[in-house]
Amino acid sequence: MSAQAGYAGSILRIDLSTGNTETVPTELYSDRFLGGRGVAAKIHWDEVPADADAFAPENRLVAMTGPVCGVPGFAGSRWQFSGKAPGTNQFSYSNLGGAWGAHLKFAGYDGLVICGKADNPVFLEIDDNHVEIKDASHLSGKGAISTREILKQELGASFRVTAVGPAGENGVVFATLLADSDASGSSGLGAVMGAKNLKAIAVRGTGKIPVADREAAAGLRRRARDLKCESFQWPNLLPKERIKRDICFGCIDGCIRSKFLGTDGRSGKYMCQAAAFYEIRAQRYYKEITEVPFQATKLCDEYGLNTYAVEAMIMWLSRCAKAGVLSEQDTGLPLSKMGSREFIETLVRKIALREGFGRVLAEGVLKAAETVGQGSGALVTDYMIRTGEGSPYGPRLYLTTGLLYATEPRMPIQQLHEICTPLLLWVARVMGMDSMMTRTARDNYVTSEVIRAMAKRFWGDEIAADFSTYDGKARCAARVQDRQYAKESLILCDFSWPIMHSPVTEDHVGDPGLESRVCAAVTGRNLDEQELYKLGERVFNLQRAVLAREGRRGRAHDTVEEFNYTIPLKGEFGNPECLVPGENGQVLSRKGMVLDRDSFERMKDEYYAIRGWDVSTGLQTRKNLEELDLSDIADALDREELLA
Repeated sequence: MSAQAGYAGSILRIDLSTGNTETVPTELYSDRFLGGRGVAAKIHWDEVPADADAFAPENRLVAMTGPVCGVPGFAGSRWQFSGKAPGTNQFSYSNLGGAWGAHLKFAGYDGLVICGKADNPVFLEIDDNHVEIKDASHLSGKGAISTREILKQELGASFRVTAVGPAGENGVVFATLLADSDASGSSGLGAVMGAKNLKAIAVRGTGKIPVADREAAAGLRRRARDLKCESFQWPNLLPKERIKRDICFGCIDGCIRSKFLGTDGRSGKYMCQAAAFYEIRAQRYYKEITEVPFQATKLCDEYGLNTYAVEAMIMWLSRCAKAGVLSEQDTGLPLSKMGSREFIETLVRKIALREGFGRVLAEGVLKAAETVGQGSGALVTDYMIRTGEGSPYGPRLYLTTGLLYATEPRMPIQQLHEICTPLLLWVARVMGMDSMMTRTARDNYVTSEVIRAMAKRFWGDEIAADFSTYDGKARCAARVQDRQYAKESLILCDFSWPIMHSPVTEDHVGDPGLESRVCAAVTGRNLDEQELYKLGERVFNLQRAVLAREGRRGRAHDTVEEFNYTIPLKGEFGNPECLVPGENGQVLSRKGMVLDRDSFERMKDEYYAIRGWDVSTGLQTRKNLEELDLSDIADALDREELLA
């Protein structure tokens, strides 16, 4: 068995200030942190000064794969992109699909670490072992999609490209990076790329990833394919004949990822929130279904803007206009035409280019509200969290998710999905509706009994699926985080893993031990289910330490937005009646409810105790960190007086 089974073996490091490149062995990090989020967080901990600005050359951008990336059949073609985020000046991350990460591994690199700042716009060309920093002056000001297309024409169609648009070049705090298949990375890291004068990274690899046990891996591929429920499609309103599935490299059997072909001949990814964020407004404006929502998504992709942040910004602008705080004359925006192509095109252009009022909006809604004043801050309500993103699957409805939101530097969508995706299937069955995952309500097997059995196996106790009580939610949150951090270190796709329910098992409960067996087959590292979760706990605690050093310290910062306690819940995407399982699986509506402050604080106490942290402060303890093989992290935190 190869000592590097599951790995390319090297991490590529590039200093844009000096032009120097070097490689370091992946095994320096992989033993404790496996890959993906784990290795990325350790590099950040080691190399990024706590007081460095997100736009400073000292900030690192880390593109990291995991051992399953590039191995066919496991939906592992994912990669993490991380660094200090401009909106918070703290560590954050994004998770992208497509094939860019797989090609980085095929080129011989498990990850890429970028520091410094180029004197002029550049792009990186990585062609197997050929690495070159090249002039990108001809790409300046180009859109992310256009840049990708130009580089593929220049270098060859077999290259995979990730790029930033004008928003990234101009330091918009919610700028994205965009890769092939329109895979999008958020947390404002597109602006960090722009601050380094890095326009794009083009990669092509021809190698293969060694696997420790091919026979076991083949059997696990079959097991995963058999267990998974039927592939499903996002309920797009556009003509179905123009929508095609868009499957990432090495997928199990596809997911909701799809692309739409517009009448103008252009196609692109069209799924999830990015597909829906402009649909309702466009229908209201045009009084019919049009392609404008798709065009809005592509405009955001081209300029390099996070659609979650743009959606929240439109909500705020709408409220400001209705309240008479902002006018078309003030902003230069056609506010009376919200929902039109003219409005969205004007908005994203002004933001990305920092034109006029767009300079104010480029700093995000919260800072824009400070600048505008006139009570505009009070118009930011329950449609947005403090990072400027939306607030899906919130704790007023799902309770557990309050702890997930409170302890993460951004919207923790992968963790939220583990709680909410099976519950949305349950809701569809309760309401007698077709769902995205089943052709008819009759095919939906996710009953209250299945949810409770699934909760016992995956979340620690049946009571975790009873949303009439706060009991069991702290243990559930810790279980979800440990599993998700292990998953994002391996790295596995959120749409396929974990396999929590299945149409083929007798009790319809999935298999939480599958990921550890995949890890063993690919790497030869025989971690059982609990050992893999312990690794996930280690990575989570490492990120907790990183955030503590950067100013996010314990209980005082483990909070959710005030609206959760004060604004009654009106509805939720996919669950308009706010239905959840209650006691003994009975149907309960949480419409009109809020998060109970005292109960949430008690839940937080229980969570801290489970984590082994100090209950009164929420700070980590030396004992907890040493048990996780993080003595070096404990020593550093102790020196900085950041331990309890």
